[in-house]
Amino acid sequence: MTKKLCFTFFGLLISLFMLAQPMRKMRVNKDSTSFKIQTNYLSNYVYNGRADSLKAPYFYTTATVNFANGIYANFSLNYLLTPGQTGYDFSELDLGYNYTIGEKLSGELYGSKYFYSSSSNLISGNISGDLGFTLNYDLPFINFHNSFDVFFADKADMQLVPGFEKEITILSKKENTLTITPSIYSSFSSLNFYEFTVSRRLNGIKNPKIKQAPTTGSLQSATTVDQKGFKFLDIELSFPISYDLNKWNITLTPTYAIPFNKITTTSVNTSTINGLSKITTVNSTPYSETHLANIFFFDFGIAYKF
Repeated sequence: MTKKLCFTFFGLLISLFMLAQPMRKMRVNKDSTSFKIQTNYLSNYVYNGRADSLKAPYFYTTATVNFANGIYANFSLNYLLTPGQTGYDFSELDLGYNYTIGEKLSGELYGSKYFYSSSSNLISGNISGDLGFTLNYDLPFINFHNSFDVFFADKADMQLVPGFEKEITILSKKENTLTITPSIYSSFSSLNFYEFTVSRRLNGIKNPKIKQAPTTGSLQSATTVDQKGFKFLDIELSFPISYDLNKWNITLTPTYAIPFNKITTTSVNTSTINGLSKITTVNSTPYSETHLANIFFFDFGIAYKF
């Protein structure tokens, strides 16, 4: 069923591009510095097609400055809305550069730094930073997009995200513009992030809001992924909609993620009680991974441009 859905979506994507070709609009590069502030609601946090069994919706606010020479910077604050866990969860600082090579090649070079609260439960919560680039190639009826990232933690991960998309202008009148961008992307990544996620959760996440009961012993867990390597993890079908109103911009991005290649993990637990240690090996594969399911989520945002 999932393969049939992918092919159906891709066929619809190509058809839309063919029909909308007469409505193509050239992007105009601005020659001045601009500033934007945006607030979004994300219905569920999904990473490489993975999400917790308990939904993790967010409100997040991002401030962005774009300079005329192509350099940009943005900073975002993310507020978790999961009942019982509400509060500041993490923030992100990005610095980047937009480049163009000729008429058809464009992309970005960027670096990111992440800051987490002590109670953050993110799947990607052990990643401290990121260096990456995107490379876009404009074909006659479609845009071929690639991104490559190196994520830094105790062990680095590499991630490749190739895909196809096309911006289609539905309405363009004075300063009002409505566009849609049908997209299909896939994710390939190494799996160190998942080892650290499972280890962190087994070792207990320190939450200052929750008083910990006194214990007479300790438990430490170290996790390994059973099938390491660079894996194909998911396909994401999305349909971003953007409406520009002079200084304002409204966006809605519904996404359907189809995960692949179940990630199984094994953990070695070392328990110490009264100075005596005991080592046990367990199958620590999370329930959400053993019961992989397709995920629908959406991101809604409102921005003001200065």
